[in-house]
Amino acid sequence: MLKHLLVVVLFICSLNADAQVADSLFVIHKGTGWIVKYQVKQGETPHMLAQRFYITDPVLAYANELESMKSVTPGSIINIPVKPENYFTVRQPLADRQELYYHVVPKDDIALLSTYAGITKSDMREWNNLKGNTLTPGQTLFVGWIKLITHDTSNPASELVYPSVEKVGTTTATTPMKVAGGLDTAYDRQTNNGTNVLTEKGTAVFFEKTGKSNIFYAFHNSTPRGSVIKVTNPGTGKSIFVKVLGPIPDTKQYSGSIIGIATAAKETLGVTDTKAWCELSYSPN
Repeated sequence: MLKHLLVVVLFICSLNADAQVADSLFVIHKGTGWIVKYQVKQGETPHMLAQRFYITDPVLAYANELESMKSVTPGSIINIPVKPENYFTVRQPLADRQELYYHVVPKDDIALLSTYAGITKSDMREWNNLKGNTLTPGQTLFVGWIKLITHDTSNPASELVYPSVEKVGTTTATTPMKVAGGLDTAYDRQTNNGTNVLTEKGTAVFFEKTGKSNIFYAFHNSTPRGSVIKVTNPGTGKSIFVKVLGPIPDTKQYSGSIIGIATAAKETLGVTDTKAWCELSYSPN
């Protein structure tokens, strides 16, 4: 029992330590395996992406059923295959690992997903703090790590440098975009202009809040009342700022969530359901 508790604690610590600016990566079924649906960024080429995810050009081309990958442009969605050479179920002390997640769909069961992940059902339950084998459509599961080259780093095998988007092209500087929520100034003050933040990824639950207000409110367990959190929906790329009212209520509605957000924010975030995957950033103080 103590051993299992230690594993869970170390796993949670590793997730917190690995929190970074990278978008969350989700896998979906394709054939008998998994792929990541990836949106091509400015300056990225198929060859660069193959190198970034530690696969070969032919493997990438085959996964997309394309005769030529030359037509890929920024904004295109391509399939990144999850293979034994770039997929891991044991965290290793290396920087080139990022968490993979999966959205449960109808007819999924824990035995099938454990088989895809190459782990036991017990591991799957432990990773995701599941009490049994029941899964709910829309539920988010952690399913392992993918190996990839992060921005502004190089692959020691090929010496390929993976540049950040900001270094590509000749885009001129523009005025920073205001993020919805009306709390950006308070967020900048609390986080020293975004340089001192903690990040967190998980499920947001939306709750009804009566009354009119131009401020989005939220419940969160790790920040004091009055704190401002930046919330991003990686599926739409939209962000808001929310003001914390207090800790998350201990009710079934919020089970498994990392934040509760007033429903007024749903439209701005591009959310239609009562729950959504989100990424948070906030002051550690």
